Amino acid sequence: MIKVSNVIKSYGELNALDSLSLEVKENSIFGLLGVNGAGKTTLLSILNGLIEIDSGSIEIFGLDIKKDRRAVKEISSIIPQHLAFYEKLTVQENLDFFAKVQNASKEAFDKAIEINSLSSILNQTSSTLSGGQKRRLNIAIGLLNSPKIIYFDEPTVGVDPKNRNEILDSIKEYKNFGITVVYTSHYMTEIERICDEVAIISKGKLVEQDLLDNMLTNRVSDKVSIEISYSKNIDISDIILKDNTIIETTQDKLCFVLDKLNKNNISIKNIRYGSTNLEKYFLDISEG
Repeated sequence: MIKVSNVIKSYGELNALDSLSLEVKENSIFGLLGVNGAGKTTLLSILNGLIEIDSGSIEIFGLDIKKDRRAVKEISSIIPQHLAFYEKLTVQENLDFFAKVQNASKEAFDKAIEINSLSSILNQTSSTLSGGQKRRLNIAIGLLNSPKIIYFDEPTVGVDPKNRNEILDSIKEYKNFGITVVYTSHYMTEIERICDEVAIISKGKLVEQDLLDNMLTNRVSDKVSIEISYSKNIDISDIILKDNTIIETTQDKLCFVLDKLNKNNISIKNIRYGSTNLEKYFLDISEG
């Protein structure tokens, strides 16, 4: 479990984190959303013990981030946006090197290869790998220290859809290995696909945190869009039209609208009920 309480981190006059508080449940996949400059990368670096906080407190699996920074770093790993391996080495050589640096167990070594589907490319020079394969190698290196927590900072940047799907599928499996994941991405469909809970931050402050299902359920729209075959010589002036073929109404007025259309012999092509997704939710929150 991760508990962040009233954390402040400043760079000069800029508050990268401004009294930020949030909690991450153990063995969950936690999504962190925010525009560029919201404080996401700063928070990940702090949680991984890479930089210190100015004030506040953070507890990670019972460890105090100020008193136990070294122990915190030993149980966590951060997967950065940039590729952190040697292009001139093969995949196997990179894994061997970083395994030695991190004193990785054979079990952790084999697991990193298996989860990231690297066995077929171990002998390839890393510079010749596709964008997706390079990302998977980057992630595998982050698994070598058998972390309890992994922080992902935009891990699929520059990755094609096929490899992106493979990476997301592998991350979803981490819970089966008892790994807690904190995940940031500009692709909100990724957050929506793999995360259990989401926090939205803006200017270093928490805007909202909730289970993903709750976020989407609470924002389901009651709007209804009806596509019709419209004839201009039929009077339906008391029904609001978005254009000549789309009626926008609400669910409580739906029966009235359908009855009106039926009496005027206007055929209905399609009815679409309002819904929301994480991107709409994020935009609503940001604009609100």
